[in-house]
Amino acid sequence: MPFADLTDLQARWSALPSADEAVATQLLADASLWLRAWFPTAETAAVDSEDLSAALTMVCCSIVKRAMLNADREGLTSYGETIDAYAEQVVFRNPDGNLYVTNAERGLLETLLGLNTSGAVSLTAWGL
Repeated sequence: MPFADLTDLQARWSALPSADEAVATQLLADASLWLRAWFPTAETAAVDSEDLSAALTMVCCSIVKRAMLNADREGLTSYGETIDAYAEQVVFRNPDGNLYVTNAERGLLETLLGLNTSGAVSLTAWGL
């Protein structure tokens, strides 16, 4: 079951082209599958946590929006333009439309899941 549906995506992205709604619906399902693979305990934990459930919906929508933003300037890493002897350079942030989470999104989900919240790890040095 997807963590977000088309209405969730439309609420967060009003410029979603209506012609792309079927693709968006499929990508929401795909993004949800990836989130379950990356964070195996998230779906079960979200039942008892309103914040985690909301975060999963938000992240799922963000993943899909990033994957679909290939045609306009919002999805660009850099843009250059020269007028004399016309030259233009455009570098897309996600040209293949890959589904991924950002470090901030990963941190949010890991915090809400209670995974390594301190950032510290314990090591045992053998032989000392």
